[in-house]
Amino acid sequence: MKQNLPKSLIANVTSVFVSAFLLISFSGYGQTYKQSADSYVQVAGTSTLHAWTMTSATPQIQATFEMGADGTLSQLKTLSVTVVAQSLKSQHNGMDKNAYSSLKTDKHKNISFALTTAKIQKDVIQFTGNLTIAGATKPMTLDATYKTNATGAIRCTGSKAFKMSEFQVEPPSFMFGTVKTGDEITVSFNVELSPAKN
Repeated sequence: MKQNLPKSLIANVTSVFVSAFLLISFSGYGQTYKQSADSYVQVAGTSTLHAWTMTSATPQIQATFEMGADGTLSQLKTLSVTVVAQSLKSQHNGMDKNAYSSLKTDKHKNISFALTTAKIQKDVIQFTGNLTIAGATKPMTLDATYKTNATGAIRCTGSKAFKMSEFQVEPPSFMFGTVKTGDEITVSFNVELSPAKN
């Protein structure tokens, strides 16, 4: 004789299977993101005359985030950043020219960062990777504060101070050498990462 199961039991079993499916589907799911048009990277420092900044509005960034079952970021799996060195611009052409010389852009066109490890805690991503400037590579750890908007884009902001001499870069000068820049610089970023289209 065929026995019919109670509808409530069937509903409960179905709910369990659906929940398990969603957990398997979304946990560990990696989504690739790329920078939006309003992203920028800025380098700021001091000189014997005044403070200065150089900004690149064209950083090339690709990241892969792993999502939790609730759709929030759980892990940063991959991150690569490339900034064409000569895309960094100040308000002084002479300084830009000397900065490119210090960065050895004739041989090393790009400044790059490649992720090695990362962890996400609340609204902060702490990541460590290899930063390459003027052909010299050093490990660097940075913190980024992030917010996710309604479209799924992720806005990341942060900054890091270090010395140019750590990368064997001689601080540039301009105005025929009468204005010299300080060794310490601060690199800051304001980047929006949007889900990449397949």
